[in-house]
Amino acid sequence: MNDKTAPFKLVCLICGKSISLLDADLFDEDSNDKSFLPNGAMELCSYGHYGTTFFDPCDGTQVAALICDECMEERSSRLLYINKQRQLKPFDIAMKELEERWKAEKAEREANPVVPQFLPEERQVDEDGYPIINEESFRTMLPEKPSTNN
Repeated sequence: MNDKTAPFKLVCLICGKSISLLDADLFDEDSNDKSFLPNGAMELCSYGHYGTTFFDPCDGTQVAALICDECMEERSSRLLYINKQRQLKPFDIAMKELEERWKAEKAEREANPVVPQFLPEERQVDEDGYPIINEESFRTMLPEKPSTNN
């Protein structure tokens, strides 16, 4: 879908405010949703659900709604947060928990900075792909104490 070809205006489902799209070519040329990135709004889609009488065609088509950021924020106490395990939690509570976790993780990173790990130098190889062994690298391959077993 694309607001340049659609015969209708894109508006917020809640307040009716006009919604524009960001102009970005992030998708393949053949994609139907090319450049469909609502500016200051969210696109919410559903294939329908078993219990609804509003929309459930069972053919892979979707119903979509655009809701502006202001309406989402004003009604965030009514939203549900669904984690990766499909567990539900009130959105506002989940966001507070996530924010606290992010702050704790940031404080931990700042208290215990990670020392950058440098990759070992790449070994030089000859034209056949075998490592070139010089005296210094040869010493690093020897055990610390010579073996007395013969």
